[in-house]
Amino acid sequence: MIKIKNRRYIGNKNKLTEEIFQSVESNIEKANYSFADLFAGTGVVSCFFAEQGHKAFVNDILFSNYVAYIAWLSSEKLDTYKLQKTLDVCNNIDGKCLEENYFSRIYGNKYYSIHDAKKIGYIRDYIEENKKKYNEREYAVLITSLIYAADKIANTVGHFEHFLKSKPKENKLKLEMIELSSTDIKATLFNKDANDLAKQISADVVYLDPPYNARQYVNFYHVLENLARWEKPTEFEGTSMKFKRNHLKSGYSRSNAPDLFRDLINSLNCKLIVVSYNNTYSANSNASNNKITEEQMINILSQKGIVKSKEVNHNFFNAGKTNFENHKEKLYICKVK
Repeated sequence: MIKIKNRRYIGNKNKLTEEIFQSVESNIEKANYSFADLFAGTGVVSCFFAEQGHKAFVNDILFSNYVAYIAWLSSEKLDTYKLQKTLDVCNNIDGKCLEENYFSRIYGNKYYSIHDAKKIGYIRDYIEENKKKYNEREYAVLITSLIYAADKIANTVGHFEHFLKSKPKENKLKLEMIELSSTDIKATLFNKDANDLAKQISADVVYLDPPYNARQYVNFYHVLENLARWEKPTEFEGTSMKFKRNHLKSGYSRSNAPDLFRDLINSLNCKLIVVSYNNTYSANSNASNNKITEEQMINILSQKGIVKSKEVNHNFFNAGKTNFENHKEKLYICKVK
């Protein structure tokens, strides 16, 4: 069984979820509050709140994340027997017996061995060709299972900025069923720009975990994004094989991040705002330095309400090229006026 937290994902808040939950619980009076997560990433935080019985609004600009929300958080019924039979068929495919395909021609002998890449591409084509046999959630479960399986065996340091110099090893790609929640989840799912969505919804609590620095998430997960969308682009950049993706890049990773954040906060209709950010302002790599200063963060939030912050110990992602000292994750908690 795959758990929602099993993705290798930069900024994953799985280990901070309880801290975030307690910060919300101690700062809001309403017991049955709604919860919006506008930069949801893997969805672990949203899923946690939803499993506590709170109505959740879950959003991310990457479709590869959105399709996983449908798999885990949709209320649509699943035929688990049918899904498991499909997963078994996929797992019994031998990549060595397959011809080259779209996925293997682009990513084979780079991010995956040629046979693993052929199997991934074949399975993705199989899912698409048989799409009408499944409802929207079942289709999302199959894609999500493939994404998690492909991520697990990738020839990378944990993201797809580039593949390792060593030749990819032959791995046994294994698709698994997702672990379904035992509680009745109420969630509304979005695949939108966070600033646009903020103008369209209202929630009691809004949790924000925007990109911190110049490193674009679509650059880290372009292979999985391509696998999820399956639009089969043919133009790529450089040896890392990134497809054209400007529409998926975040302004929060650029110099205008403070202005975007101000616009976002001003647009929110809520009672409580909780923001995750860190204190990386003096890394060896400029790309790793935060785009919004602590002074700017507090100033912008203070225009909306009463602000307090607290530091949380949190292991940071490091691919080995950036030096972080005294790294802390910070939670900024704003009680809206």
